[in-house]
Amino acid sequence: MTGTLWALVRTEVTLLVRTPLALFAAVALPFAVLLLMVLFIGFSFPTLEFGAMPGVRVIDRLLPEMAGTVATAVGITLLTTHVADSRARGMLRWLRRTPMREGSYLAAQAIAAGVLVVASTALFTAATFAIYGLPRSWHPLNLVGATLIVTYCAFSTGLLLGGLRMPPAGARVAAPLCFALLFAGSGLGVPREGWAGVAPWFYEITNYNPLAQLNDFVFNAYLGRLSGTWPVVAGLLLTAVVVNLVTRRSFDWDGRP
Repeated sequence: MTGTLWALVRTEVTLLVRTPLALFAAVALPFAVLLLMVLFIGFSFPTLEFGAMPGVRVIDRLLPEMAGTVATAVGITLLTTHVADSRARGMLRWLRRTPMREGSYLAAQAIAAGVLVVASTALFTAATFAIYGLPRSWHPLNLVGATLIVTYCAFSTGLLLGGLRMPPAGARVAAPLCFALLFAGSGLGVPREGWAGVAPWFYEITNYNPLAQLNDFVFNAYLGRLSGTWPVVAGLLLTAVVVNLVTRRSFDWDGRP
């Protein structure tokens, strides 16, 4: 059964990376946010020290911010539409008739999402370090671990949405809308502390945004410390586990009304 799982993981990764949405969510998104920041704020902005954090540059804050954002984009937007498309093509119904266990498909989706997010984070990290140089201090294993936690939370949401009786057209609207609301409410990709002096009301909104709390957790893990948002993250992680249990019971394999 382990061999079947890894074969399924390879297939799912191959299918995911061939979609234009995967190119946007896993590759283009972090670079697009960085480019927009550079164009609108200034080319020297990423190298400036970040507010009251001596030695921490803006790019050092943006990198983990983008790791969490990409994890959310892959988990919610990409997986929701991928699962809905697979159901519409009859692939899920066919897989269910094979010796594969139902849980293997769900596990394969989680692993495939993790592979994409880790590869995306590694690419963006390598590019930013090549351009701006290494930070004073960073903890790569902590960054990967925290990013995978965000991936799991986002994957659980995406699988829940994809497991509903939703046509592909509906999934292509619902999933990007869900991500757009989270992305906008987290600070539009800009480190949310920067909004405190510009738009305090908007900064207050980010305090209640799940993605903002998760990104703070990733940022602090990147610096090697525990975030003050860890109770929120623990609650989101527990919720994700419950959502997975619910999804396994209610998952629509056949696409029948």
